[in-house]
Amino acid sequence: MSIAASRPRIIKEITCMGFVLSKLFWVFMSPGNCLTLLLVIAAFMGLSHREACRNVGRRACFGIALTFFLIGILPVGEWALLPLENLYPAETPREVAGIILLGGDEKAVDGVSKDRPIYLDSGRRYIEFASLVRRYPDAALVYAGGNPELTPHTTMRDGDIAKHALAELGVPVEKMLSENTSRNTHENAVMSYKLVHPEKSQTWLLVTSAYHMPRALLTFQKVGWNVLPAPAGYLTTGQFSGHLQFNLGEHLLEMGWAFHEYYGLLAYRLMGYTDHLWPN
Repeated sequence: MSIAASRPRIIKEITCMGFVLSKLFWVFMSPGNCLTLLLVIAAFMGLSHREACRNVGRRACFGIALTFFLIGILPVGEWALLPLENLYPAETPREVAGIILLGGDEKAVDGVSKDRPIYLDSGRRYIEFASLVRRYPDAALVYAGGNPELTPHTTMRDGDIAKHALAELGVPVEKMLSENTSRNTHENAVMSYKLVHPEKSQTWLLVTSAYHMPRALLTFQKVGWNVLPAPAGYLTTGQFSGHLQFNLGEHLLEMGWAFHEYYGLLAYRLMGYTDHLWPN
């Protein structure tokens, strides 16, 4: 087999490996998991027979415990989300050729067990999408998203859940194109572009969570799609806040969302999925 003939297979294997590695990386590097693993390591070091190792372990335990305490009090997750959410205001051009909705956290397994659509953050995207569909009734509609799980436990796709939910919001899902094989933002862009083949002169709106918009917009622009931002589901007020509230779970969750995007921006730039590390 020639190198040219084997290139698509090689690219597919590299893409698949990158997807698996990104999932494994996030298991260990999400803020809550990372701090917990470091705390466990420090605790074992504190039990060492060597005094120097015990001292390091005890100091590390104190430092990590203090870090958890500060995260619980300070709105660090909100601070981390602000640059992402403030980067792109919503744009409402007079006319658009189409509207793209990116899948998010649809719960396919839960949906099968409960026989109804189950979703969390995606609900905010659905509402924004439905609002834009009413504003632009002649626009083409595209949903992009398969099953982002590393080991899917059901054949149901995110697009199946989205159609049920969007139909209840009055969206004419019968005219919506669904790309239901992509597993991440890069594949969302590449596969939906191949499905639609948009013209460069056309203007499209891209609907996704506000904190995810910088990476999504850069990725779609990389494949040659002329998209404008239509952010949904803001998690911050858009202004710096010094409000103190002891809520470790919520702050870690917000940090997780923000850090996931910062890691993603770096990884996508290194892999060539975007042209810039940070949007201009």
